[in-house]
Amino acid sequence: MSADGSFAVRGLGLRLAGVAGPDDLLDQVTGRVAVPAADRRFVAPDTDLAPLDRRVHGPVEVRLPDRLPTRGLRGWPHESLLALAAAAQATPDRHTGPDPAAVLWASSTAGLAEYAAICTDAALLEPGLSSPLVAPASAHNGPASTVSVRLGRTGPVETLLGGPTAGLSALVEAVRLLAAGEAPRALVGASASLSRWSLAGATGDHVPAEGAVCLAVEPADAPDASDGSAVVLRGARRVGLDPDRLGGRLRDLVDAAGPVDAVVLSTPDPAVVDALAGRPVWHVERRLGDLGAAGGLLAVVCAVARCRVADRPANLLALAVEPTGNASIVEVSSSCQQISSSDW
Repeated sequence: MSADGSFAVRGLGLRLAGVAGPDDLLDQVTGRVAVPAADRRFVAPDTDLAPLDRRVHGPVEVRLPDRLPTRGLRGWPHESLLALAAAAQATPDRHTGPDPAAVLWASSTAGLAEYAAICTDAALLEPGLSSPLVAPASAHNGPASTVSVRLGRTGPVETLLGGPTAGLSALVEAVRLLAAGEAPRALVGASASLSRWSLAGATGDHVPAEGAVCLAVEPADAPDASDGSAVVLRGARRVGLDPDRLGGRLRDLVDAAGPVDAVVLSTPDPAVVDALAGRPVWHVERRLGDLGAAGGLLAVVCAVARCRVADRPANLLALAVEPTGNASIVEVSSSCQQISSSDW
């Protein structure tokens, strides 16, 4: 870890609706370009769950890199494949072989549709007729394990579940592992998928979305760093805010970070957004859709995308907040050195 406790972003992977690269993402989160949305019908075959028509951001094409072997991936869960594609894109070329990197992944939908399929099969099929391949695919850790096994990452593997703070907490956990020397670097990702099951009981004003994002992170002074990366992360942490005084505590938290170009905020609660009125705020769920646990990490990715093209030193705050007062935060900064599109 560097003397100032900073960690460098070495790669970025994106699989999101209407996003071909970081420039598109930045246009969307700042409101310059609208995210494409479409009406889709979601069904749950062989159940009494009624079809549901929802406007969503997705589906998102997987687009696995050509260098990845696809043997054994036929029929694999869509979310796990999105995660693999984003992680492969984020992986620097010098780390494409077996590597002791850690994998930290967040999701609130992984394995959900597959678990529902198991329950349906158990109710309708004779014993022994359910596919044995469905059971492992129904686990929450599907994206993380797929990334670890397929990319040859041999370090710690962790899956975080929950609301939008889970995505940013995956980064906090990665920083802890790197600082403790438990891994030399980490792939930190988050994903979401859309199904009739993920939309069951869904409420809120934000459009549901699917996709995956991933960051390759390592200590800023890593000996094999090739360019001294122009994007660094500092102060990644989880905090607990008093839910009865959430607005005031949130403003204090943001003010304590000092001047920032923008706060990139992930929260399902409009009141949290209102609490930061008067500050430059990019609200992930409003602009990009609701990706559940992936929202917090997507906020970091949006800040990284801004720093990537900065023509002057940039400083942004990525923040995920839940109505309970749980919050995760990280400062994302850059020098004036731009990163060429060929690097990411």
